[in-house]
Amino acid sequence: MGGHHARVAAMLPGCDLVGIYDADPARAEAVAQQHGAQAYTSMSALCAAVDGVIVATPTVTHAEVATACLQAGCHVLLEKPIAATVEEAEALVAFSRTCDRVLMIGHVERYNPAVTAALSLVAPTELFACELQRLSTAPGRDRSADIIFDLMIHDIDLVLAFAQSPVQSIQAMGHCLRGDLIDHVTALVRFASGVTATLTASAVSQERIRRARLFGQSAQFSIDFASREVSIHRQGQSSIAQADGQYFLASQVEQLLVPNREPLAVEQDHFLHAIRTGSTPMTSAEAGLQALQLAHAIQTAVHTQLAECVV
Repeated sequence: MGGHHARVAAMLPGCDLVGIYDADPARAEAVAQQHGAQAYTSMSALCAAVDGVIVATPTVTHAEVATACLQAGCHVLLEKPIAATVEEAEALVAFSRTCDRVLMIGHVERYNPAVTAALSLVAPTELFACELQRLSTAPGRDRSADIIFDLMIHDIDLVLAFAQSPVQSIQAMGHCLRGDLIDHVTALVRFASGVTATLTASAVSQERIRRARLFGQSAQFSIDFASREVSIHRQGQSSIAQADGQYFLASQVEQLLVPNREPLAVEQDHFLHAIRTGSTPMTSAEAGLQALQLAHAIQTAVHTQLAECVV
């Protein structure tokens, strides 16, 4: 992920990619040379040379690395999830509030132009249910964390943004098919507003799917995150007279024109804007904490279900 961030930052207008630090010096040198930047031999040296840093390290190091960068006076874009544990995340959020620096969490799907378009059209008061699927084939998936924190975390952040309401109840079921880690899970989340969200994530699918359906009082919105397409399905409101009767329009489908821009570039642009203006990022540290809290609650519900199955 760090390589993708470096590629985008090197091409982003108004951004100067100064350097790269990696625990593997050879990796840092290779990425730096590829994008015309400098490879630094320490994180502290890099922080001293820049205004902001993008942290794309293993999740277990997120809180420690982000704290060090904030202490060094840098603005921080921290890859999701915000931390490995809720306790670490709470401490990081508390510390960030004492710093006059931006801490933004890289929930990149929130910056997908298809999501931005849908969010601008679907009011939380209009929404009553949503379904989100994020399925991947087994090869190449991260095996250091449950699929909840690797894949589902994207959709957890999204449903919190869609519903904009406190979580009321959680049910979840999952499977550990290739070891101790959860690699297939379905969760049902109910919000205080009455909105229900069904989330499914899998690392053992036979196809790659990234999509959502949002059900509103007057329309259904279908989002394909990968192709960045948004369709609106509305109930028909008109009829056309024919010689032998009436032809009724049962439904109509609208296709939104979505800007063809890479979500990672939109995300980094948002980070730069927050730095320059002092505004709160859309995916703030607090938003990252809320997503992590819900992710851990889903994980706990799955482990409870699995334990009951064993008994």
